[in-house]
Amino acid sequence: MKYSVIQIPYLPGCPIHVKVNDTNSEELHRHSGLEIIWLFTGKLKVTIGQNDYHLHEDNLLLINHFESHRVVPQALNTRFIQLHVDSLFIYKHNHDFYNLNYDLKSFKNSEDNQHPYDVVRILFSQLVGQGEENNDVLRLLGYITSRFSKKLPSPEPDNRASNKEFNIVQQILNRVELDFKGKITLNQIAQEQHYNSSYLSDIFRKNAGVTFKAYLEEVRIRYSLFLLQNQETSITNIALSSGFSDEKSYYKAIKDKFSLTPLQLRKKHLEENQDGLALTDFSKEQLIHHYASLPLELKAIEENTIQSTIVKDIQAEGYELKQVWNKIMNIGSANTLLNQNIRDQIKEMREEIPIEYLRFEGVFNQELDVIQKDRDGLKFSWKFINNILDYTRELELKPFICLSYMPLLFASKSTSFFNYQGNTSPPKEMSQWLSLVQSFMMNCINRYGLDTVSEWYFQIWTELPAYGIHWSGTLEQYFELYKQTALLIKGISPSLKVGPAAENFHTDDQLSEKLLGFCRENAVPLDFYSCNIYHNRVKFKDWLERSQTSPVDIKLIPFQYEAKNHTRHLLEKMHRLLETHYKEDIEFIVTRWNFSWDVTNFLHDTAFMATFIIDHMLDHSAAHAKAIGFLSASDILYEWDIKSNPFFGGTGLVNTEGIKKSAYYAFVFLSKLGSTVFAKGKNYIMTKRGENIQILAYNHTYPDQLFMKGGQPDQHSYDIFEESNDLLLNIHLQNIYGTYKCKQYSLNRDHGSAYDEWIRMGEYADLNHEETDYLKNISRPSLQLKQLTLTGDFHLSLHVPVHGVECIILNKFYK
Repeated sequence: MKYSVIQIPYLPGCPIHVKVNDTNSEELHRHSGLEIIWLFTGKLKVTIGQNDYHLHEDNLLLINHFESHRVVPQALNTRFIQLHVDSLFIYKHNHDFYNLNYDLKSFKNSEDNQHPYDVVRILFSQLVGQGEENNDVLRLLGYITSRFSKKLPSPEPDNRASNKEFNIVQQILNRVELDFKGKITLNQIAQEQHYNSSYLSDIFRKNAGVTFKAYLEEVRIRYSLFLLQNQETSITNIALSSGFSDEKSYYKAIKDKFSLTPLQLRKKHLEENQDGLALTDFSKEQLIHHYASLPLELKAIEENTIQSTIVKDIQAEGYELKQVWNKIMNIGSANTLLNQNIRDQIKEMREEIPIEYLRFEGVFNQELDVIQKDRDGLKFSWKFINNILDYTRELELKPFICLSYMPLLFASKSTSFFNYQGNTSPPKEMSQWLSLVQSFMMNCINRYGLDTVSEWYFQIWTELPAYGIHWSGTLEQYFELYKQTALLIKGISPSLKVGPAAENFHTDDQLSEKLLGFCRENAVPLDFYSCNIYHNRVKFKDWLERSQTSPVDIKLIPFQYEAKNHTRHLLEKMHRLLETHYKEDIEFIVTRWNFSWDVTNFLHDTAFMATFIIDHMLDHSAAHAKAIGFLSASDILYEWDIKSNPFFGGTGLVNTEGIKKSAYYAFVFLSKLGSTVFAKGKNYIMTKRGENIQILAYNHTYPDQLFMKGGQPDQHSYDIFEESNDLLLNIHLQNIYGTYKCKQYSLNRDHGSAYDEWIRMGEYADLNHEETDYLKNISRPSLQLKQLTLTGDFHLSLHVPVHGVECIILNKFYK
């Protein structure tokens, strides 16, 4: 890609250069230092390397040192400001500069989470609106470095010629910036790097647009401009300190560039800028005037922590906490429950998380051998199913059974989904399907008793028809299947609970309204209504344009993600729908819920999931549902390929090796909460059970806007989240008396995140027993235990890092 290296016209003694609507930026170019672009009005497309970013009003974006870019207005009213900060000045105050990469893009954060960028806007405005000295520049630099920079990774080898040239020139440019004061030559660099000097000269001129000698002189001139403002420094000293061989060569360079001698240049800029920075006054710009007038506390610059004080009376009137999270847990295909590893995991989970129902699908799948052929024809066998049901009964779990998929012998088509090839077609003959369901229901009732089975849930199919994924028939064919099956089950006993396939929100078509209307008009039984909620959405247009294979390769499915209030929005939408269109008293259940159903999304393994779960389960909208079932108890699923890595993005609470993830401990903490809420805020909840107190504080941060649109990071990192602050909560409880045992659990990236510990261990794909046991033992929340005697007041300071959770349990001692 063709680009040129340009020089920013810094003034003597001024480490920044400010420009409004620079039309010269439309060509692809690079330059040293940092450039911050702030769009005031209109639209702007900024290309950085291979990526295009579309800026809207009030957006900020930072261009890194020598990063190739172009800036192109996209509307007639576009107005933007560019702030360039000289790399030589930055390096003087921060010797790590050449090893840093900055990621400052305000549009990564949602509109309600712009605090760190507002600090930049205020500092930017104060600098260009009324800046008088270099301290204003350093304040801005210090903040963006502390908040938005990270160390550059070690360069990876790349054999592509264009990248090879690019990297070589990049190294030369940085070398000049670091060593320009000495006797540096291209021949010297060539010898050190074992390159031919003619080759280096050619690729440097081709990529930088100037000769090495000319660029070296530009850097030396740039540095000398800082020194010219100091009247006590002689021109000779300035020349030698800037890398020039003598005063004569320096005079010639300045004269050629500015048509002035160094002394004339010094005098000119001292007269024009008696008070420091030579800046045009931009304070009349509306946004700059607005932000420059805002107060900015020093701690907002120096600390990345938001402090708040919470004073609560434990005797305050409270309300009942609706615990929707401990009703249902999903395990995927019923066949999974024949796996002993899964059984062990659920048994262990059951000891810490009081699950009531275990939901599974695919009870009629081929691997469960429910239909057998013999000389007399077809017969039904429930041997494997009964084994599964017996297991759930042993653990005192109630089954939530999804009646699916279509047995091959009864299927009208060969369409299938998932690795286990669950058939998604309607039956060839409805009578065959109904005889299958009736045999299954009678088996359950005869084996376990009608009273017991009446406590179970029977969901008729998995999801409503959408793009042929879970159902390859028409919507009308599904309605008929549901009608006939529900009438059959209710005909056996009115006490049995039936409900339809889950709404999946894949399309804009109002499938729920159509189904509810069908049930009302045809007097079809409906005891519960359900939906599945995920924050990822398939880009169906892109996906359907590709050739599809069976089974589907999940790595080829293009996803994008919904806003952070997506779950709340759908819960409220379904609540309104059921209230408006179905007056009968039916239960609303979210059968499957998770951040995503993509089993390759590494976020499922991270500390993020704990706060994601807690934040949503404690949101007021969760109370609209009777239950919200987490997508999967374990990563051992038969729907998709199981990866060899212990952490591959599986949707479960426990990985394939039985190592508990951060998400697991979210449910453990939620289960510790009491039944009565006496205080609740954005990042915390306080409950009580009798005289025992429970406090849960969390710091939830959502993925940024770029990730949500479908952008995937090259490596599994935490860089895809919105910029956020740590929390410091100063808690003061009043009217609390007696002696208490205080337990404080801390869950964050350092404690309770097996994924982070695995990363620190080197991301080994094949863990042996010792390493697996190590992760099982060390990857637990930290625990502090102490005894307190309280005489009315309890004070506690909680530092909650991003993706962190603090759980405090106060259990009263009785004598």
